[in-house]
Amino acid sequence: MKVYFLSSIPCALRVNNLFFGTTNLFERFAELSLKDGLFIEFVPEGKQAVSFFLTEQIRFAPPKGCEVYLLKDGLAIYARDFPPSDFTLRVIAQAREGNTLATLFSQGELHLSIEQDRQLFIATLPPSFVHSELFFESGLLFVKSADHFSIYTKKAELLLSEKAQAFSIESGILRATLPLSDNGNRFAECEWALSETDCVRLKCTLSTSEPDGSFSPRSIAYSFFESVLIGANHAEFLADELIDKADILIDFLGDFVGVIPTEEENVCGLIRKKSENLFEAAYYTVKIENNKITDITT
Repeated sequence: MKVYFLSSIPCALRVNNLFFGTTNLFERFAELSLKDGLFIEFVPEGKQAVSFFLTEQIRFAPPKGCEVYLLKDGLAIYARDFPPSDFTLRVIAQAREGNTLATLFSQGELHLSIEQDRQLFIATLPPSFVHSELFFESGLLFVKSADHFSIYTKKAELLLSEKAQAFSIESGILRATLPLSDNGNRFAECEWALSETDCVRLKCTLSTSEPDGSFSPRSIAYSFFESVLIGANHAEFLADELIDKADILIDFLGDFVGVIPTEEENVCGLIRKKSENLFEAAYYTVKIENNKITDITT
C-alpha cells in the first residue's frame, strides 16, 4: 500500500535504520506492507526522534507524536510532536496589563503563563510560536508570530488561532486576512467581536487574487468544500437548482475537519476524526457544468 510521510519540521526519515529521504509538510510516499513490521524513525534537528514499528495496529492506534490519516489508496503518517532535547529555561516575550503578567517561555516545550491575583494559568503552544510577541487588547491576550496569531483569555483559554496575512483591531473588532489552502489563490476577510471572555465571528467573505476574480475548474470542487468547512459562502459554487438545497447538501456532507484534493479534479476527500490523532477520508465527487456544481455524490 501507499504510505505517505509528513512532518511538522524537517526530518531525516529512516526505515529499518536505513536513510529513506527527508520529510516536511510536503507529502512523500512509498509502497510498503504493514505486514513487514518496518521500524520507522523521523529524526529532526535539535529534538528527539519519533519512532515506531509500522504494523496493522497503526490503523487503530497512532504512534505517540503522530497523526494517522486513513486514505482510499493507503495511509498518511504525520509526525507532529517531537520530544525536546533541550530543557533550558528561556523567556521569549512578556506583556503586562494591570495586575496581569503574561510570559511566553520555552523549557523543552513552548509555554504561556498568565499570572493574576495570585493565580497562575499555563498553556502549551506549538513550536511555530517560538518567535512571537505578546500584547493585550480588549481584555484578551494576543500571541503574534510572523504569520500566525492566537488569542487567549486571562485564564490561558485558547479562543482563536489563525494563520493570517495581516490583522488589525479597532473598537473591539478584529479584522484579519486569512490565506486559504486551495489552488484558487483565495483568501478570507473575516471579522470578530472581542470581549474579555469571548471572540465571536461576525462575518467571513472570500476573495481571489486571480486577475478576473474567477475560479479555475480544477479549484471549484476544493473551493466549495473548503467554503463549507470555514463557514463561508459556499452557494456561489452551486448551480441555481442546488442553491435551495444548500442546507440539505451540508447535512449530506456531515462534519469534517479538513479537505484534501485528489488526482481527479472533481473529487475531494473530506477528513473526519475517528478518535484521538486518527482520521479518515470520505470521498465526494462533484459534477460541474458551466463552472457550477450541479450534483454531489459519494
